Amino acid sequence: MYHFYKRAIACLVFLALLTTVAFFLCSRLYLVTAELMPRKQSAIAWYPTASPEAPKEGTETTVNQEGELIDYDFYLSPSKDFPYAAFNFDFSPPEDLTKTVNIKKFREVRFEVACSPKNVLLFVLQSHDDMVTDPQVMPTRRVASMLFSCNETFKTVVIPFDHLYTPDWWLARHGRNYFDRNYRKDKVYSFSLVNSLDSPRATVSNVKVRDLKLARADFKYIYVIGALVLLAWVLVIVNLVRFYVREAIESIKAKVQLDRPFIAYKQLSIEPQRDKEKAAVLRYLATEYSNSELTMELMIDALGINRTKINQILKDELGLTFNAYLNKLRITEAARLLSEEDANVSEIAYSVGYNNVSYFNKLFKAEYSCTPKAFKSMYRQDEKNS
Repeated sequence: MYHFYKRAIACLVFLALLTTVAFFLCSRLYLVTAELMPRKQSAIAWYPTASPEAPKEGTETTVNQEGELIDYDFYLSPSKDFPYAAFNFDFSPPEDLTKTVNIKKFREVRFEVACSPKNVLLFVLQSHDDMVTDPQVMPTRRVASMLFSCNETFKTVVIPFDHLYTPDWWLARHGRNYFDRNYRKDKVYSFSLVNSLDSPRATVSNVKVRDLKLARADFKYIYVIGALVLLAWVLVIVNLVRFYVREAIESIKAKVQLDRPFIAYKQLSIEPQRDKEKAAVLRYLATEYSNSELTMELMIDALGINRTKINQILKDELGLTFNAYLNKLRITEAARLLSEEDANVSEIAYSVGYNNVSYFNKLFKAEYSCTPKAFKSMYRQDEKNS
């Protein structure tokens, strides 16, 4: 079975590598993105704005750069309870504030952000509410938001759209039910990066954003690659099973041939003229093994040789006890009959001296690592394939 184990290890290593590569490909291919930066090549048209547009009560937002990198500063008045400073990605052009975009097919928005000093910001999505929104009046647009933190080092932020919820203040302001937290993804006016109550006051905060994109999962690649990997596993396992069966058959055949001398007692290393007792013991066993009533006492009576002498002969010649050698003879002959005759397992068991078929099956499996029925089936299948 050495060749089988060698092939099995090689196949398992191959499958492990294949599965690893497939997992890597799936992780790269399943996420489909719509790039929003740089703005001129954006998959969805958007327009940058800052809030407030002009310094207001000590609060202001200044855009330094936008394109491949959005770079803006904001200053929050320390005297104002709820200062507001934001950078907006408006999907509505200035001349048509009613325009919206549909993001239902996307699962999340991703971007890289760096803040100096470290900050806690809000990602805010503004959408249309059929009962409240007047497109021309910004405060009536439904708000859904999620907090995220940032520091001086760029990091990737992932905002799942299913994790955005309308805050209490908006629901209270417009008299809506506090359990009505969802929003319309098919009518979105804008995304915004907004300060939070934890943002630094009385200092200039800088925010840099890059690689903004919408993302969705496309499972067709996972299904195709997964199916191919599964098919590879099945084919390899089927091939290994077939190879194992062939190897097992060859191994069993070799063992059967090796055990044949136990039946042909004359092939044993004895010299009848010089050791008549040894010849008598081996000849008797080789001819009487099929007798289900055969015992040591019966052989002693038949040969007139004492128990000690018989045991010594069997130990010196074969290295086996009386019972072990008798079972060896019977099982070896049973293997020959199974490979050459059409008789069933029970008939063969009885013919070699076993009245208990279950016990015969147990001994046979211990000797050949398979049941008599499987042994017979393998031989028949091997003959058909030959």
